[in-house]
Amino acid sequence: MLTRDLLLFRVREGRLRPSFIRREDPELLALAQELISQVEGAKGETRDDVEESLSLRAGAFSRPRVARGLVKLLLDRALFDEAAEGVAEVRWERFQLAARVMRGLPPDATVEAYAARLAEALPAPLPEVREALYVDLPGQRRLLGWEALTPTELLDRYNLALAQGPLLGARRLTLRARAPELLRVRKLLRWLKFCRLVAEVRRDGEDWALEVEGPGALLSLQKKYGLQLASFLSVVPVLERWELMAEVEASARRRAVLVLDHRDPLVSPLPTALGHIPPEVATLAEGFADAEWELDLTPLPRHMGASGLCVPDLTFRHRRSGREVALELFHAWHAGPLARRLGELRSRPDPGLLLGVDRALARGEERDALEAHPQVVLFNGFPSARRLRERLARLVEEPVPAGR
Repeated sequence: MLTRDLLLFRVREGRLRPSFIRREDPELLALAQELISQVEGAKGETRDDVEESLSLRAGAFSRPRVARGLVKLLLDRALFDEAAEGVAEVRWERFQLAARVMRGLPPDATVEAYAARLAEALPAPLPEVREALYVDLPGQRRLLGWEALTPTELLDRYNLALAQGPLLGARRLTLRARAPELLRVRKLLRWLKFCRLVAEVRRDGEDWALEVEGPGALLSLQKKYGLQLASFLSVVPVLERWELMAEVEASARRRAVLVLDHRDPLVSPLPTALGHIPPEVATLAEGFADAEWELDLTPLPRHMGASGLCVPDLTFRHRRSGREVALELFHAWHAGPLARRLGELRSRPDPGLLLGVDRALARGEERDALEAHPQVVLFNGFPSARRLRERLARLVEEPVPAGR
């Protein structure tokens, strides 16, 4: 991600457009290669030294803000070591020892005499002790490696980051996919759920439309929600023809609409997103690894209401009866989508849909109503296999309404 001071965009007539770079630009490709080579040759150096050398090169480039953005993205991919436990305690012990040694010297003692006496009292050579004093500070941690990429891939990540940055303050996102392949739609929707987002999905002929609502009044969740939206954008380019609009903050006092489409130089870094299974989903699947239930981790959208679709997180299939129950999860920022889904279930019942609801959404009387709802399972963080089994058993025992 790029920080706000590194984002380059223009706003005209209320529309925000990132200032994308050309991925074929020879000058930028040469700079990217040079920065990558510097990182590859800096293994074992401290973070302060790595950042300083990269910053010096970025400052000398003809477009320093672009160069600093590339440096930020490279550092985000760098892996630095972690300080051993107890460094702060050892540092305090060394300071106390140094103070005692100083108090034991005569008032006219020289610095050299103090260093010699201190070296005698320390359990290791003085240079080593000095070097180890602040190894727990971020700037002193040493580079172990990094997630490698090519110069072209780095420029692609930069363009994507320019588009992701404004989404950190987004309130709503609308995406339209023009006659996409079903496999690409499933890949997109799978990543939508991985990002813990809920979308209102519509079919319009061969086109698909998704509208992702913001966290509403829960301003404390705005930053986390924005990160989820930005992560979702990273998979949108897998669609061949698409258009995206999002309400964003152009500045502290001005809002604008981010406008993107398939003609922009955006490349998805997630070619295998469809096959990715989040750790919590994998753990849940292990809890159902038996002869009673079968799990579908990539379910298709499900019709809801008069014309809408919902995107389940997974589907449970009861092996003996053949009954299927889809699970849709609602997290802390999903108050609006949850209210709409509950309303749809009242107007058009769907016994094959189970709602998992974060307890952060259930307060006061609402919590009692949700606890009693036959198609709701409350959870903290992620639903447990035990709670889901209990609720699924009740749903399977109920007769299927006529027409279903």
